[in-house]
Amino acid sequence: MSEPFPYDKDILMDAKTKIAKAKTRLVFKYPFFGSCALGLRFIQSEDRPTMATDGNIVYWNEDFVNKITDEEASGVLAHEVLHVIFKHCLRTKSNLEKWNYACDIAINRILIEEGFKLPENGVIGDEKYRGWNAEKIYNDLESWEMPNWGLLEQTKGKGGKSLSDAEIKQFEADLNVKILMAHETSKSIGKEPGSLIGELINQIKKPQIDWRDVFYRVIGGDQPDDYSWIKHNRKIYYMQGIYMPSVQKYGVGDIIIAIDTSGSVSNKEMEYFLTELNSITENYKPRSVTVIQCDSKIQKVDTYFPGEIIDSIECRGRGGTDCFPVFDYIEKENLPCDNFVYLTDLEMYRFPRRPEYPVLWVTTHSEEAPFGQITSLKMKEDN
Repeated sequence: MSEPFPYDKDILMDAKTKIAKAKTRLVFKYPFFGSCALGLRFIQSEDRPTMATDGNIVYWNEDFVNKITDEEASGVLAHEVLHVIFKHCLRTKSNLEKWNYACDIAINRILIEEGFKLPENGVIGDEKYRGWNAEKIYNDLESWEMPNWGLLEQTKGKGGKSLSDAEIKQFEADLNVKILMAHETSKSIGKEPGSLIGELINQIKKPQIDWRDVFYRVIGGDQPDDYSWIKHNRKIYYMQGIYMPSVQKYGVGDIIIAIDTSGSVSNKEMEYFLTELNSITENYKPRSVTVIQCDSKIQKVDTYFPGEIIDSIECRGRGGTDCFPVFDYIEKENLPCDNFVYLTDLEMYRFPRRPEYPVLWVTTHSEEAPFGQITSLKMKEDN
C-alpha cells in the first residue's frame, strides 16, 4: 500500500520540500504530532547546526535536512514537537547543555515507542529513565554532552526579552488548548498517542489545585480558631479598603515534615517548599516542627519550636528513594505527631502500614500512594 503523500519518492527533493513532506507524514500517520506541528512556524536557519525550537518556531538547517532520510526528518520534527508540548523551552536551566540532554532522554524513548525513526547518535539514556520527567533526569545526571541534533532554546517574548510570569501563564494556557485539540483530532480517527503522552493529556485535563491550599487545610483545618479586631486583616484592607478582623490560631500541635533528598526533588522545589514551613510556624503556631531528611535512610533530623525560624536546611543524601525509614523512625523514637507532610516524588518500591496520624504527600511526580492525601507541588503560579 502506497504512503498517502502527494510526492513521488523518485523525485530528488530540496530541503524545503523534505520539511513539507515530513509535516505531511505527521498529519497522516501521526495526527497528534501533525496537529501540534501545524501550530508552529518553520524557519530555515543557518545559525542552528541541525534543528531547534524555542516553543514558537522550529528552526531547520538545510545541510542537516539534506543529510537525513524522509522518515528521520519526520522523527526530528516530532522530537521538536515534544520539546514544545512538554514545555521544555519554558523551563530551561542555567546549564542549557545538560538540560537539553536531559530533555532528549525524556522524549526520544517516547518517539521510538511511537514508531518514529530517528537519526543516528540520538540521546536515549538508561532504561531506568523511562517515564521520568526532564527535571528528575537533570538532577540525576552525572555526565552529559550537547546532543547531536534536535536542540531547544528558551522561549522569548517580543524583542527577545524573557517572558514575564503573566506571559508564561498565558503561553501555557494557549499551548494546553492546542494540545487538547490535537488529542481530540487523533482520537476521532483512532490514532491516539501512547501512554506516556496520554499521562500529559490527563495532567492538563485535571483541575489545577494550588498545593498550598491543600497544605494549609490539612495542617490548620478549614475553620479558624477565632477572630480578633486587635490586629486587622491587612490584605483585605489594602485590596478592599475596609477593616476586617484577622484570623487567630491557637496552635495545631506537633508537625513532622519529611523531605525526600534522593535527588528526585530539585533544590529549587525544596527551597520553595521550605518557605511555606515558616508560614506554618507564624500562622498556625505548632508546638513543634520536626524536619526529617531521608533518601534511602535517615540523613538528618531537626526540630524547631515556637519563635524559631527555619531559614535554611542543608540538604543531605541524594541516594536512593525509600520512605519506610521515616515512618519507622517516628515509631521507634515515639515522636509526637499531629500532622505529617512528606515532600517526595513518590517513586518508592515499598510503603509502611497506614499510620494513625494524618498524612499529606506533596508530590513532585507520581500521584499514587497506598494511603493519605496527595497534592502536586506546582510552582508556576508563584515564580
